[in-house]
Amino acid sequence: MVEEMIAVLRQSERKLTKQAKRVTDDKLKVLSEQKKSAEMSLSLLEDVEICLVQSLKTGSPQQVLRSKKQMIECMSEVTAGINVEKFHPGEEFDFVLNKNIKSLHHIGDIVTSSALNQCRVKKINRITTASKAVSFSLSIEAPDSSLLCVPLSSLRCSLVPVGKGDQPIHTTVTTTSTDPGVYRIQCNPSTRGTHTVKVQVNDVHLKDTSLVIPFNPYLDNITPVRTITELKTPYGVAVSGHNHIIITECNSDCVTILNREGKKVNSLGGKEGNGNVKFSSPRGVAITPDKFILVSDDHRIQKISMDGCLIASVGKEKRGSGPLKFNNPRGIAISHITGQVYIADSGNHCIQVLNPDLTFSLSFGSKKSANGLLECPSDIAIDSQGLVYVADYDNHLILKFSPDGKFVDQFDTEGSGPGQLSGPFGITIDTAATGLVYVSECGNARISVFTSDGVFVSSFGSEGSNIGQFINPFGLAFDKNRFFYVCDFGNGRLVVY
Repeated sequence: MVEEMIAVLRQSERKLTKQAKRVTDDKLKVLSEQKKSAEMSLSLLEDVEICLVQSLKTGSPQQVLRSKKQMIECMSEVTAGINVEKFHPGEEFDFVLNKNIKSLHHIGDIVTSSALNQCRVKKINRITTASKAVSFSLSIEAPDSSLLCVPLSSLRCSLVPVGKGDQPIHTTVTTTSTDPGVYRIQCNPSTRGTHTVKVQVNDVHLKDTSLVIPFNPYLDNITPVRTITELKTPYGVAVSGHNHIIITECNSDCVTILNREGKKVNSLGGKEGNGNVKFSSPRGVAITPDKFILVSDDHRIQKISMDGCLIASVGKEKRGSGPLKFNNPRGIAISHITGQVYIADSGNHCIQVLNPDLTFSLSFGSKKSANGLLECPSDIAIDSQGLVYVADYDNHLILKFSPDGKFVDQFDTEGSGPGQLSGPFGITIDTAATGLVYVSECGNARISVFTSDGVFVSSFGSEGSNIGQFINPFGLAFDKNRFFYVCDFGNGRLVVY
């Protein structure tokens, strides 16, 4: 086996050496042609010099001036024979190496500058934030799907915020020996949202790609990008893949659907809503993988279409306890791994887990204050690994469970100081970017942000009705562009960051 690997590597080495010799020979050929052109031009210029010297020796200054026209014509004739283009090299810079990730034994192939124009920026991985810095990974892919290994001195990367000026954000590019062909980009953007990623390898500009910088809780000045008003007691919020914003309006017994600009496109239930569905104090809301809406109300969970047609309903006619019996159910979360539906059954002090077809699977928690036991669960979020986070309103803590309900950890400091909780009501996780946990606190009228391990990051908001203030912040959600939504229940508005 070892001998076979050595033989393959030697064969790859010979191939690489042959490619390098071919590229080098091509460059030497260009240089040779440049040398010949330069020698020819030098000879012509020497002839001009002799002509000028002879004129000055044999003629008076007046005669030299009178022959100016003839001299200019002579110079034009001489310079016309110089091919300036030949002084430009055929290759503008040295070749780089690409690595075929499908072959562990193959050293790689040489890619010249002309072939770089066919390469593209690929594989922009998960964005992470550390303080005000943002970092992400990218690679450069050749047409055959191999990755290019480019010297850091040859690679340039910058970000330009879309629609916010053309001033580029400079970056620092690093790489590691353990992950060849993958480059770590770090920068300090001053704004969130969509950015154009510009990558340049020496003098070749690769095709631009885009990157969405997420909402960053580490920034000093956190202000909303817009506020959607004229809502009546907005309780829960979810955002569809098409950026439709679905809001439960608790006291109006309806579900409101807005477009991405915040304009109402539909209203379901209520007195004047569309569809055949009826609600009784709707609270939690979630979007299923098959693009239906799940809504929790007084004693049931309803699955409806975007136009308000009832698809399914689980729960008894009245509040109760036990499997598929609900008492004031609130938050809903759907596992992206299993498709199971997690319900914060607030009045029964537990979490009920339903299968994707809304049949009962399991439940966990009870009315106790010990680790892993719930007093008043108000909302649920699920991270990228499938772990379940529960906001317990009465116990002033966040609990973390495995997908099958086994207790893992909790954030449990009650109070109003940094990192302390008072009446945690809504919870969501920025699963697509940072993995940070966002919690709305009714008691402190603010949003607190934690790492997945419960380490406090920051908080923003205070009690009131001005910009950046809340009265009973409830449901939270992120959309695919990393805009952050807060249901400001007491102020009758949806705040967007």
